[in-house]
Amino acid sequence: MLVSFLLGAAAGWGAGFAEDHVRHGLCAALGIEPGEVSAIEMRSITLIIVLFAAALLSWILGSGGAVSLMFGATLGVLVPRLKELLRAARMPDYDS
Repeated sequence: MLVSFLLGAAAGWGAGFAEDHVRHGLCAALGIEPGEVSAIEMRSITLIIVLFAAALLSWILGSGGAVSLMFGATLGVLVPRLKELLRAARMPDYDS
């Protein structure tokens, strides 16, 4: 269960880094222009692909657990954004 959680967290965290690679591969495979897919659709597709890869790896390792995988993915997506919000709150912008 811990392995599934860690794989989910890694998938959620790494989805942002994989987005450009998935965009280029998807556009090349489907023969469409990169601008035809909206940013939110691309983020969703990338997260689904990365989570599917994490689920397959979890299955191969024999530590299946969909709940822990999804909980880890949720934390992997939210923690970087929460860290950015906390950093912005500590350093207010006095120029505006």
